[in-house]
Amino acid sequence: MPAEFDIGPVVEKYSAVPIERLRILSSCDGFQLSNLRRGIVFVFATWSGPAIIGLQRFTKAIEPFAANSIDLIVLNTDCLTETLESELFRIPNLRPAGGGETIWVRDGHVVAGVFACTAPEALIEQHTKELLDDNRSS
Repeated sequence: MPAEFDIGPVVEKYSAVPIERLRILSSCDGFQLSNLRRGIVFVFATWSGPAIIGLQRFTKAIEPFAANSIDLIVLNTDCLTETLESELFRIPNLRPAGGGETIWVRDGHVVAGVFACTAPEALIEQHTKELLDDNRSS
């Protein structure tokens, strides 16, 4: 059975976005990608230095957009099921590796993904702006 560990305190310590604005999921129970209209899923590993760096970089880059109507989800990597993993990781060369995998979702479909620990902040901002653009579709 996938692990459940309260990642909230670590997320709160390193996030540039107020904790109240994030949906922190220590368990994947009940989480369905198909329910996201506009969302960003940050796959977080508390045991990974690159994931912590990625969380800092990601939340700093999206801070100006945090007030918008985007679901901001921080998901514990250790709770990923095979099914959820296969739904989230549809971007070539993006696999769960503890590097702060960040996935943009529109209408239940993955539209972009990066490793936040190495992606330029400008790319994180670009994907977020594209997610907010009502003229784009999945």
